[in-house]
Amino acid sequence: MNIFPLIDDPAFMRQAETAFREFSKDVYEVTYIEHGADNIVALVNKEFVFRFPRNADAAKRLTFETALLQKVGKSVHAVAVPTVVKVQMQPLYVVSQYIEGEHLSGARIQSLSEEEQAMIGKKIAAFIAELSQSISSLEVQRLRTEAGVDGLREGWDNYFQRLFVTEPLPNETLRPIVEKYYLTWKDYIAHEQRTLAIHDDLHSSNLLFAGPQLNGVVDFSEANVGSVEEEMRWLYALGDTVLKAAIEHYRALTGYAVDYDHVRTWVVVQQLASFIKRLKTQETQSPHFLRAQENLRTWIPGFPL
Repeated sequence: MNIFPLIDDPAFMRQAETAFREFSKDVYEVTYIEHGADNIVALVNKEFVFRFPRNADAAKRLTFETALLQKVGKSVHAVAVPTVVKVQMQPLYVVSQYIEGEHLSGARIQSLSEEEQAMIGKKIAAFIAELSQSISSLEVQRLRTEAGVDGLREGWDNYFQRLFVTEPLPNETLRPIVEKYYLTWKDYIAHEQRTLAIHDDLHSSNLLFAGPQLNGVVDFSEANVGSVEEEMRWLYALGDTVLKAAIEHYRALTGYAVDYDHVRTWVVVQQLASFIKRLKTQETQSPHFLRAQENLRTWIPGFPL
């Protein structure tokens, strides 16, 4: 499979221009809207989004995400999700319809009215329910296997076990916190229903807003099989109003009672892992490290680092 090179490569620019022209003869505006690790993303005519994978692993994730969206897209109505309109194999790129919106930080969301925040939580809960109902866990796993993405990211269980238990901690002052939250997490997941199709990365950077209203959810490359508690973990960072509204609405839709503390434990453990992973390698200026540090200082009184 041919893969597009870096964005500053003249060969890529020529190939991308050819791709744009082949898709639409009337190309009057091209904006590169994201220079992410996985894909070069181009917005064409403020109508279509082209994604060009940077490497073979990114191509696998894009292949999986495309197959998933083609399966579930028409069944999700609570928010807009990317609609795939073209898949080109040689070289690989995917075209989807553009979803209007902007990203809002957790602080910005918490500055909205309580009614607006609650509506965000309700929309996310409806999205979670619709996604899990639109495709079975077996089908998600089949698509992941066919695309070859299973080995690209360590599963949460093994990831946490390695960072918290198998490998030494980078600072012993973290041990009481790690033991408290990791043991609580292990107890919780022993009782989870980890059999749902989930997006698995409902971070604010993957939520699109039109004003105060949630308009779309993007980036399904990490979609997997898991629990609703795992799925809701990032809502804790959006504030209590959003999370509690999501929990209440999800129960109204499905009859399943999500435990608030369980969700909180999920995101705390994940952020602890992100913090420890990067502290070990001295990546202390990484945006991921700084975000985890800020969150942990906010969420855990007396966080030592």
